[in-house]
Amino acid sequence: MQQVAWQREFFRILVVVGLGVALGWSSGHAIWGLILGLLTAQVMAFRAMASLYRWSYRQGPPPQDSGLIGYSVDKLIRREKNLKNKLAQQAIQLQRYNQGIESLHDGVVIIGQEGYITNFNGSASRLLGLRREDSGQHITNLIRNPRFTRYFNEGDYNSSLQFDVSHRKQFSLQIQITQFGLDQKVMLVKDITERKRVETMRQNFIADVSHELRTPLTVINGYLEMLDDMELPPSLQKAITQMNGQGLRMKSLVNDLIELSKLESANTEQLGDWFNLQQLGYSVVDQLQAYSANRITFKCTQAIEIQGFSDEMSSVLTNLLTNAIKYGGEDKIEFSIRSGFDGVKVSISDHGAGIPAQHISRLTERFYRVDDSRESTVGGSGLGLAIVKHALEHHDTVLDIESTLGKGSTFSFIISSERSRVMEKD
Repeated sequence: MQQVAWQREFFRILVVVGLGVALGWSSGHAIWGLILGLLTAQVMAFRAMASLYRWSYRQGPPPQDSGLIGYSVDKLIRREKNLKNKLAQQAIQLQRYNQGIESLHDGVVIIGQEGYITNFNGSASRLLGLRREDSGQHITNLIRNPRFTRYFNEGDYNSSLQFDVSHRKQFSLQIQITQFGLDQKVMLVKDITERKRVETMRQNFIADVSHELRTPLTVINGYLEMLDDMELPPSLQKAITQMNGQGLRMKSLVNDLIELSKLESANTEQLGDWFNLQQLGYSVVDQLQAYSANRITFKCTQAIEIQGFSDEMSSVLTNLLTNAIKYGGEDKIEFSIRSGFDGVKVSISDHGAGIPAQHISRLTERFYRVDDSRESTVGGSGLGLAIVKHALEHHDTVLDIESTLGKGSTFSFIISSERSRVMEKD
């Protein structure tokens, strides 16, 4: 087709020029006839190009030409038609995608790289209280929650965030942000109000049962201790001793359940107060030194303060040191607090048997035991590390566990520089 267009274009020029030459030849001016033919061919081409120019701006019909311009016009018309069909198909697909996103029960918010909202569905409008005119607004201007602002600005979206919002009604939301392309983020908003209500009921039930068990257990343990001090037959004495030990273990379990319930139901929006971590470390070590047979070595050369909850941090240190005493063998237990560029690192190391790698990720689960037979001999509720996990969450940090079989384990966490400071010596 393209070759035919070129042939027609050349043929038309040759015909026009030939007619001009023939006309000039007949009058004795062949050169002028050639010039006239060339000018005529140029004018015809110029008119065709002018027609093409007007058509390109939709100011006239497409040029009727059998040469290259006519071929180009036909090619453009076919391409435009194909492009319109593709755009129509993409518009239908985009409409289906939008309808699918709109039908989701979870909220979807499309955010630019700088944090400005570009689009959102109806569920996001319902859960976050967004309005159509909010498009183009920065997401942190519309979700005014300190934890969300910190989560969004930090840019670490490997984990989700949970918080409560109030507009028209109370919602408990779970938010997960994912990078989309090079310059966009997708924020998924899940309504977990009902799940949190059920979780709260479960926590309240455990707390209520634990409180109710505390009184009868105290009475039973009191009588068992009294019987244990009496002169009894050996067979009965052994039974009383075992009952007393299991009663104390149950009492410890109830106390841990109550403490865990308090941690789970605590207000995580508060940052707490500043307290001296160095002094707290010395206090916990003093309380456990006799129990550990003086195996704990504590190293903290600076007076360090952190912002948080001293009773919860005391529970963290007590549980970690107690575990090290139970499972760390007979060697020294190294407890250190030191300040670094990224915050304050607290670590507790033992030289015990170590923990198999497949168990490390589950150690902070409630009642999870690496070795049930060993746990029954050393006692414990199986809730210590679960308590540690929740208490550290209130300090915006997580427990890091490193262990090598036959060499021991290290439990550590880092309090960020925003929540820690080194006190100057007087």
